[in-house]
Amino acid sequence: MQLLVLAAGIGKRFQPLVTSKPLLPFLGKTLLEHVVANCQGLKPSQIIIVVNPKDKTAVAKLFPKAKIVVQPAPNGMAGAVLSARLDLVGPTVVVNGDDWIDPKIIQQFSRAIKTTPDKVIFTGIKSHPGLTGGFFSLQGQSLQVIEKPAEGKEPSEWLKIVLDYFPKIEEFIAVLKADYEAGLNQLTNSLLVKAAGKFYQLKYPWQILDLTAGLLTGKSIIDKTAKIYPGAQIINSYIGPKVIIGHHCLIRDSIIESGTTVGYYTEIARSYVGPNNFFHTNYVGDSIIEGGSNLGSGARLANMRFDKKEVLPGKSKLGAILAKGSQLGINSSVMPGVTLGAKALLASGLVLYQSLSAGEFKKT
Repeated sequence: MQLLVLAAGIGKRFQPLVTSKPLLPFLGKTLLEHVVANCQGLKPSQIIIVVNPKDKTAVAKLFPKAKIVVQPAPNGMAGAVLSARLDLVGPTVVVNGDDWIDPKIIQQFSRAIKTTPDKVIFTGIKSHPGLTGGFFSLQGQSLQVIEKPAEGKEPSEWLKIVLDYFPKIEEFIAVLKADYEAGLNQLTNSLLVKAAGKFYQLKYPWQILDLTAGLLTGKSIIDKTAKIYPGAQIINSYIGPKVIIGHHCLIRDSIIESGTTVGYYTEIARSYVGPNNFFHTNYVGDSIIEGGSNLGSGARLANMRFDKKEVLPGKSKLGAILAKGSQLGINSSVMPGVTLGAKALLASGLVLYQSLSAGEFKKT
């Protein structure tokens, strides 16, 4: 059986972050590595990964034994499958490279394949707020997927996730055109696995915080090469390789990826901190720092509105989102939900109420 991983999306909704979603590190491994590892129970004979052109080298380095296929144009999931059509034959599982699927869900899916290997198998989970996508209609002779129905008009409670099995992928390719779900709706010999387990999708940057919370287990993980100085407290967090946590810092419910320095008296709470960032006497709450950023001494990232209104629908707390290489001057403040594009700069002592675009320098 082949495993086809779709990892070529350009992530328009993921701005201002610039790292491709499948290549974001979580607990020291890229999301794509987590996806492939979680699928190992399917025992694929070949792994095929569809990527966009800029990620080909990085993904090939991560998976030297996999077949790497480039999707030349950003023409959706259907285009990704069709890009790999010359390499696809026979039983095939298709999965998204930027969704984290609980291994328990994959186990339920795997059992269905073993029981009914000649059927097309789809996977659904009970929807909950924050998830978007297609829903299964359970009426009629065959399963149908209704893509992005209006709120309150969902045909069932079962949200479709991209964990699909085709006993003969060629039959799916033969009916596949511009839309993946429309192709699925052409198939008749199908079965729905109503699965239970954790599922996290990365369509928007703030969903990184949901995945961060989901991956933390209540017990801190500290890499052996990290340095933790006296007085620091680390609670339910991941501290990656060569991270430095200075004196009297508080790190709680957060991921701190490799090479980051968290200087004296900094608090980081419920946040995702990518590689190679620098902090010194800062407060970072419910925020996302992509990588390569510097927060000057005294800079603060606010995470809650005084009027108690939600920062975003479903988010009563949300701090800043700092794209790669953005910089904050000393004693500056960023208001809840504000974003900074890649290499954006905020001068010292300023309060930022509106987002900055990539490369923008706010001086006054």
